[in-house]
Amino acid sequence: MRNTSGILAATVLILLCLVWVPVEAEEEMCVPMGEITLEPLTTEAKRSAVIFPHAVHFDYSCRECHHKWEKEKPILGCSASGCHDLAEMPKSDEGRPVKDPAVQIRYYKNAYHQMCIGCHMQIAKKNEALQASRMPGEAKIASTGPTGCIQCHPKE
Repeated sequence: MRNTSGILAATVLILLCLVWVPVEAEEEMCVPMGEITLEPLTTEAKRSAVIFPHAVHFDYSCRECHHKWEKEKPILGCSASGCHDLAEMPKSDEGRPVKDPAVQIRYYKNAYHQMCIGCHMQIAKKNEALQASRMPGEAKIASTGPTGCIQCHPKE
């Protein structure tokens, strides 16, 4: 049932975007409906690519993840949009990781881990509070999503 409502929500969202958002003919809006493979930016990656279930996340606002999206232009991937485009952890002149969070978040791995795992952990905390409150049985417990390495990066 949840999958059907997600597909319905995605369809409505796409129709609304096509009607309300002016898009130039050469820049047609395209929303991936299934899964997206998130490839590492470097060939020396220690873990496998992530298969991201995009359609599962249609209940959220696009801007929660695509925070630089201008709504009138096609959405770019994180590494192509100029905000999480570093393939390696930024380092100081001494070779140590930079401590400035604004610089650290440009490293694509930090951005994904902070956003994805952080969101999934917030959902888990809300679920715990909901269960502890002994709310009536009709209260919906959301799926938390993965928070561990091999849940997103299966061994190849």
